[in-house]
Amino acid sequence: MGELQKILRVSIFLADTPIPKVFEKFGGYDEQISKLLQDTINSKKLKLSLIIKNYDVKNMEFPEEDDLSKMDGIIITGSASSAYDDIPWINRLADFTKLIIDKHQHIKLIGICFGHQIIARAAGGQIIKNPLGWEIGVTEVSLTDVGSNFFKIDNKVLRIQEMHQDHVKILPKGFCNLGFTSKSSIQGMIKGNQVLTVQGHPEFVGESTKIIINARLNKGIFTQEFAQTGLKAADYEDDHVIIGLKFIEFMMGYYHKSPYTRPGPLTFHQF
Repeated sequence: MGELQKILRVSIFLADTPIPKVFEKFGGYDEQISKLLQDTINSKKLKLSLIIKNYDVKNMEFPEEDDLSKMDGIIITGSASSAYDDIPWINRLADFTKLIIDKHQHIKLIGICFGHQIIARAAGGQIIKNPLGWEIGVTEVSLTDVGSNFFKIDNKVLRIQEMHQDHVKILPKGFCNLGFTSKSSIQGMIKGNQVLTVQGHPEFVGESTKIIINARLNKGIFTQEFAQTGLKAADYEDDHVIIGLKFIEFMMGYYHKSPYTRPGPLTFHQF
C-alpha cells in the first residue's frame, strides 16, 4: 500500500485583483499563490493534496462560523489598498483577523504584503507609509536570529520579490520580527505556531514584478532611474521555494512548540 496522501485545506482571502496585464498572464492572487504552493509540493515531492477556497474579502465575503472548523490555514493576499485605511472592508478584515488570532488558534494565519500589514494592525501593531519610499524587485532581507532559525538559512539573508511602500512600523505585542532591510525594519513576523507573515511577495515572478514596475513608471509613480534599478532587481534569483515550503510546513503544524525549534521530520495532521 502506498503512503497516505495528506490534505491541506487553505482559504485565500483575496484583498485585491492584480493589474490587468498581470491578471491576463498570471491570473489572480489566488492562482499565483496556489501555483507557489503546488510548485513547492511538486518540487519537494510531498505526498500532499491542496484544497483551496477563495473569499473575496474586498467585497465583504468572509467565512461562516461553521467553515472555520474545516480550515487548516488562511492566507491574506497583497493589495493596492493600505491596511491603515478607515474603510468598511478593511475594518471588517482587521476585525475578522483579530477574531482568528484570538478565538481560532487551530487555524494557521499567513499574511503576504498587505496581508502582513493587516495582521499587524489586527494584533495591535502600527502601519504607516514608509517615508524612505518603495522597495521593489528582489530584495535581500537580513534575517534576525528568529528568522534565521525559522528559515534555516546559514547566511541569514532571504531574497524575496517586493512591491510596497506601506510597512509595519511597530511590531505587535507577542510577535517576533523575522527580518529587516535598510528601508523597512519589520520584513516578516511570527507568533508561536499560529501566525506567519512576510512583507514581500513570494508568489511574484520576475516578469509580473516588471509589468507592475513599468505600469507605475508610466503613471509617474516611479522615476525612470528607480524603475530601471527595480527592473534589474526583478530578475535576480530569489528564495520563493524556501518560503513556499515554510508556508506549507507552518500550515500543516510543523512548528509545534516555538518558532525556534525543529520538532523532527516533517509531519502532517491526519484527517
